[in-house]
Amino acid sequence: MHTGPMAATPLPAYADGIPDDGGMAERLRGLLEATHRQWNSPDERRRMRAFGFRPAVEPGVLKREWHGLAVRVSAGGVRAARPGSGELAWLAQSRTLLLDGEPYPGGGAGIDLIENVLDLISAYERWVEAREGREGRMQRGRTGPPDRRPVNALAETRRLQRLLQAPRRR
Repeated sequence: MHTGPMAATPLPAYADGIPDDGGMAERLRGLLEATHRQWNSPDERRRMRAFGFRPAVEPGVLKREWHGLAVRVSAGGVRAARPGSGELAWLAQSRTLLLDGEPYPGGGAGIDLIENVLDLISAYERWVEAREGREGRMQRGRTGPPDRRPVNALAETRRLQRLLQAPRRR
């Protein structure tokens, strides 16, 4: 057995095709919380309408179909559902992430929903950057009290998408 610098180190869980839930679930929660906070500002809701979100029947709810995923954004949270795949929901009041009405278990559960939500957030952020420039994308929504840890949604979606990539998909 090798004990020097060439000694075998265990691979992270996502290298075996299972996302590393230790960091991924918390990063996902943080991203969805920051996205929800951003998407609820009046200026952002105008941008979202230009991006293709439409008012739903319920007041204050915007909806968008994204590659078969039905996404709904309201003051109460963000919901993404697909028939046969279930529903992923971020509830703002309790700051919880749910998969099919239960607390998100992590470990790769709901991976197809998560990938599509990340794809939507990433596409939206790239669209905003193309319209307003990188600095404009980063500065929007910073009129309120300064956030101690602002989330760069585009960078965070890329980081989470890398974590979700499994070797079998390459």
